[in-house]
Amino acid sequence: MTTQPQYTVPLKEPHPANHRLHTESTTTIFLPNEGAFLNPVQHYNRDMSVAVIRAWNEMRKEELEEKWRIRLERRGGKPRPKKKKNKKATEGETKAVATETEEQKTEKDGIMEVEGDALAEVKEGEEPVAGPSNGAGISKFRAPSINILEALAATGLRSIRYAKEIPNVKYVLANDLSPSACEAMRRNVEFNGVGIEYEAPVKEEHEVPAEVVETPKEEAKEEIKEGGAVEQVEKKQELQSEVKDEVGRRPGCRGRVKINEGDACAFMYNHRSAVGPSARVDVVDLDPYGTAAPFLDAAIGCISDGGLLAITCTDLAVLAGQQYPEKCYSNYGGTNVHAEYTHEAALRLVMHSLASVAARYGRYITPLLSFSIDFYVRLFVRIDTRPEQVKYLASQTGVVFTCQYCQTAVNQPFGKVISKETAKGKEMTAFKTVAGPTASNGSACEECGGTMHLGGPLWLGPLQDNEFAKRVIKEIESTEKEYKTYNRMLGMLTLASQELPNPWFFTANRIAKSVHAPSLPMNKILSALLNAGYKISRSHCSAGAVKTDAPRSFIYDIMREEAKENPVRMDKIAEGSPARKILAKPMTYTIDFTPHPDASLERQGKETFYQVNPLPNWGPAPRAKSLGEKRKADVDAENDEADAIGGEAVKRTKVVVEEEEMMNA
Repeated sequence: MTTQPQYTVPLKEPHPANHRLHTESTTTIFLPNEGAFLNPVQHYNRDMSVAVIRAWNEMRKEELEEKWRIRLERRGGKPRPKKKKNKKATEGETKAVATETEEQKTEKDGIMEVEGDALAEVKEGEEPVAGPSNGAGISKFRAPSINILEALAATGLRSIRYAKEIPNVKYVLANDLSPSACEAMRRNVEFNGVGIEYEAPVKEEHEVPAEVVETPKEEAKEEIKEGGAVEQVEKKQELQSEVKDEVGRRPGCRGRVKINEGDACAFMYNHRSAVGPSARVDVVDLDPYGTAAPFLDAAIGCISDGGLLAITCTDLAVLAGQQYPEKCYSNYGGTNVHAEYTHEAALRLVMHSLASVAARYGRYITPLLSFSIDFYVRLFVRIDTRPEQVKYLASQTGVVFTCQYCQTAVNQPFGKVISKETAKGKEMTAFKTVAGPTASNGSACEECGGTMHLGGPLWLGPLQDNEFAKRVIKEIESTEKEYKTYNRMLGMLTLASQELPNPWFFTANRIAKSVHAPSLPMNKILSALLNAGYKISRSHCSAGAVKTDAPRSFIYDIMREEAKENPVRMDKIAEGSPARKILAKPMTYTIDFTPHPDASLERQGKETFYQVNPLPNWGPAPRAKSLGEKRKADVDAENDEADAIGGEAVKRTKVVVEEEEMMNA
């Protein structure tokens, strides 16, 4: 007799055949052998996503509370006045008309305010609900719940984890186009007790009356509107949630999963309204098989201001390769970069695509975290609406000239921002174009004379928000046992919290190879950089990578200074080689190799910076088959079987299948 898996509830129907159980964190799902897509390799991806959304949610609460506090101070510490309504009956309908007050401004920001024990919930697109006051007259803040949309949910594992592990979630909207995937999702949602229709069995110790368990939310709202006791309704809902928490949720996590079968873009386009059932959501997660480019416009449009976009792209052969520049341009609006920092360029190409799409709607992006991981890139970006901020995009976007020999990179932004003081003493910001190309020798590299290749357009701004990365670290350290991939998460977040905003990095081996010299010890290179006053950090993209604000010419001056003590064998270097030009170039900086106390990038604890593939064939899983593909596979299998047994069975060719369909029609 099998034991009921942890964090699940009894199914109304028997366990499905041809399925296997898969457990991850708080969630156990039935995984069909065919027809739905799930890659266990992405366990780390899902763990990181949960942690980032939890940290973002806390940051959002702090921002909303600060706005609420400022408005409370403007009112002199008094609770906000109740909204006066003028009711006018028209054909049996009642319409509420009111002038804009401080309450409406609060409503737009999605703030929940509690006066005494009375709850007044104000969320974007909803009317504020005022309950009776206990006379205390003390205002309290409570942040509104959030809604998450996963456009390509497959088995629903990620959506279920969001509902069970992220506090303050109201709904997770899980969508998929595949009927088999949606069928699997419905079963898994029911199995984990996070569905809308699910009612958990009432335990005797709770002593919850039957009418409490059966009270729908809509009836609860009507009771509030009709003047019912808010405290009683809240108590009922809390008791319901408490009972339903018996399915393995994290503390304070009471989200529900709504399933939709349909096109991802159409589903997101239907959530672009400011109010109503089609209102924007707070978090959108895109985790497609391949590129996310077709979904960007719809995703950015359905995110509320200050919302979070989490996006995965697995087409690194296009983003970080050198064979498909035309495909890279058509997907992301820029060509790939062939250099040792190509994976960082991949992140910047996706970020540029996001920024350009958002700018069309007067919205701008703020990169929070950007990772190149295994076989994919993962980005977490904040979306806000502010047309004046969009004007800075030209100065944050540009192309890069890359030397194919020595890897020297020259950035060419499309614009620049100039701040100057007017005659009246006010500061004015002007946006100007820039001269180009910045490479003085045109197509020749200034360091070695090699050919410069053009890449981009791409994002030239920062990829990481160091303070936000520290916030996520604090979040996972307090809940370490909840994440199976904790060590790797801590390592990646530590690198992100220290990573410099300057584009591109270098490795000691590649620099030494350019001049046919042995590689220098890393501490020696770092000491030279620090002694000259430059900043250093690791890059999460590659082991041994160093990011710095020093120019490339300084890096090669380090090699030229080292060559004075340990000469390079020039007889091994061909005449006219770029290496000869690098070594023969006069030095322009003074290099000091004195050991610096901070010249170390070693890890300090149990964090994992660069994980080695733990299993064979560690990479992307095969794409889930559609119904048409499965039917074709079944036909092929029947044909193979007929051939194998040597029978006289007639093969069901495409023509025969079409004839059958015509006859059935």
